[in-house]
Amino acid sequence: MSGTLRIWLVIGALVLFAIVCLAIRRERIRVSDSAFWVVFSLVILFFALFPQVAYWLSDLVGVQSPSNLVFAVMVAILILIDMASSAKISRLTAKLEELSSRIALDDDPKDNA
Repeated sequence: MSGTLRIWLVIGALVLFAIVCLAIRRERIRVSDSAFWVVFSLVILFFALFPQVAYWLSDLVGVQSPSNLVFAVMVAILILIDMASSAKISRLTAKLEELSSRIALDDDPKDNA
């Protein structure tokens, strides 16, 4: 893993951590939802500071380049998070539709007159 890539990984991890902290402070994200992003930034930082682990894992898995392994793992994790977020949005949409239907049924037009 090149020195330039390691520097970019450290910068990216620190920027991600700062963004998460700002989002928590401004109450744009719940602390429980931000835990993943904090751990994700720490994993990126870990790979940047200890590239030997990436070399060992790439040899173990059979990936030619440790940087390819790091990026593949990041993409796979982000895809899983995107799928989980989509499922959560779908559940919330279904609950919202059910709630709207209940409110519509409970709303009697005679009460407004």
